[in-house]
Amino acid sequence: MLLQPDMPYTEFRPNLRLQQFVECYWCVKSATQLSSFRPVFPDACSDVIFNFSAPLLYEEHGKISCNKFQSFYVGIQTAPIFTKAGGATDLLGVRFKNQGAWRFLRRPLAEFSNKTASLKELDEGDLHNLTEQMAFLPVSERINLIELRLLERLGNESQYDLVDQFFNRPSESIHAFCKANHLSERTLERKSRERVGVSPKMYQRIVRFRRASGKLSGFDGSLMEFAWDMGYYDHAHLAKDFREFGHFLPSSLMH
Repeated sequence: MLLQPDMPYTEFRPNLRLQQFVECYWCVKSATQLSSFRPVFPDACSDVIFNFSAPLLYEEHGKISCNKFQSFYVGIQTAPIFTKAGGATDLLGVRFKNQGAWRFLRRPLAEFSNKTASLKELDEGDLHNLTEQMAFLPVSERINLIELRLLERLGNESQYDLVDQFFNRPSESIHAFCKANHLSERTLERKSRERVGVSPKMYQRIVRFRRASGKLSGFDGSLMEFAWDMGYYDHAHLAKDFREFGHFLPSSLMH
C-alpha cells in the first residue's frame, strides 16, 4: 500500500482463481531513501506486505514510529498513513479486495482497522515463513510462492455468499439490499465489521472517496455538479469526506 509517485512501483495481476479476492500484487524498489514522508490514502482494501529491506517509518501528529516487522498486515484505513522507508526499499505487497484478507487469514478484522499487525502473530499458517524463502528471489518467483499458498488455502469450497453481493455493488442502498435479500441490517453490519473491518456505511464512503478522488484530478467544472455525479448530497458532504479520508480539500486536486 506504499503508493509513492517518486518510487518505482509496479502492479501484477493475480491468478484467475484469486481475482475475486486479490486486487493485485505490487512491489516497490528503490536504492535510495526518500527525504520526506508520503501519504497513503484509504482505498477500501487491505494489504499483506513483505519487507526485504530497511524498516518502514510512520509519522503521526509529529511523532515518528518504526515498523520492524518483516511481514505484516495493514488493515483497512479510514485516514491517511504518512510513511517512508528508513533506507533502501524492497517491498512486495498483496492488496486484498474487501473480504479477501478475511478469506485467507480467517480472523475477525475489525480490531485491525487503521492498524498494522505482525503477520507472524496474526496468521496461523505459513505465509510469514515465506519471507526468508523469498528474500533473494526475483519478483515473479516471489509472487508464484505467495499464490501457491493462497490457492492451497482457497481449496475447492464455494466462497460466494450474500455479503459478497453487497460488496460487489457497494453503491446500492443498504436498506434496499437487505430487504431484497431477506437479510437483516444488523447481520450485514456484523459480518462487514468481521470480514472487512468497518461498517457497510463506512465502506461505502471510502469507496466513494476513492472513486471521487481519482476522477477529480484536472477537473475544472462545478464542484456541486461533481458531488452529485459522485453520489454526494452536496459539495459540503464531498468536502467532509475529503477532509476525513485525505486530510485535504477537493479543490486542491483541481487545476
